[in-house]
Amino acid sequence: MNGLMELYEKKEVEQLFSEKKLINLLMNEHRLIPEEKKVNKKQIIMNEGEKNEYVFYIKQGIVAFKKQDTFLSFSKEAHFVGLETFLFNDVQPYTVEAMEKLEVLVFKKIEILDVLMAMQEGWLYLYLLNKEEKIKIQKSCSYLHLKGNHRSKKMLTELAKDFGISDGEAITLPKCFGKKCVTNYLGLSFNTGKALFEKFRREGFLLPPNQESFFRIHRDNL
Repeated sequence: MNGLMELYEKKEVEQLFSEKKLINLLMNEHRLIPEEKKVNKKQIIMNEGEKNEYVFYIKQGIVAFKKQDTFLSFSKEAHFVGLETFLFNDVQPYTVEAMEKLEVLVFKKIEILDVLMAMQEGWLYLYLLNKEEKIKIQKSCSYLHLKGNHRSKKMLTELAKDFGISDGEAITLPKCFGKKCVTNYLGLSFNTGKALFEKFRREGFLLPPNQESFFRIHRDNL
């Protein structure tokens, strides 16, 4: 691995071995034929603790990663789900739930593994998977060190950066990020969350909700 890494600059690794490059490699160069599938909102596509034989590539939609009914993180189109189990001995570390209707490509994991193991650079894909998993864990840990309202504001702004849609002076979260979901993600009780969101609106951090989104973060906060 160290020998391979010396051949590439960090920037080159991220450009040459991205998820976009991987999906092109699988479908165009190796001509794997995945199953195209539509998934309903709230449907579970992977269960925590179970052996995982499939990898999903999200063409459209958003998924949530949960552990014991607690929202940990989220992912959206143009990302793989299930590749991280290469790092956990094939046991699924999280429950993965559709936040809204999804369109996915379903690959057999063994087929992807065969492709990656047949090329030297395949190890770099696994390296990047490990790196992304570490970043996800580090980000969750960093939130724990923040206090009170600052923690909730930081987590909301990060969601807005990753999933937000520009709407005038607001960056709005998709409708699937409802009060119950976000309150759970922030680690708050329902009543505490309700009071906090009202406070954030009085401060101008959150703008009034509309039919499309409950969470509309003022763009000046990003």
